[in-house]
Amino acid sequence: MKQKFVTIYLDNMAYSKGKTLFASFADKHGLVEEHLTAELADGWRIGSITGFGGNSDGISARGWLAVVLEK
Repeated sequence: MKQKFVTIYLDNMAYSKGKTLFASFADKHGLVEEHLTAELADGWRIGSITGFGGNSDGISARGWLAVVLEK
């Protein structure tokens, strides 16, 4: 079995469009900009997902997803 490791950066402020209150962009909560479409279309599947890192300084939170793809 082949494996490939990819990471996905998560940042709730990236989608705030200049708004400063979390509630003002709550419609974007959980939005992930994912870049796995080509790999998944090519037959790769997600073997595992793990969250790591990140911080919170008031209303902003950032972190990473570590994804192992398998084929």
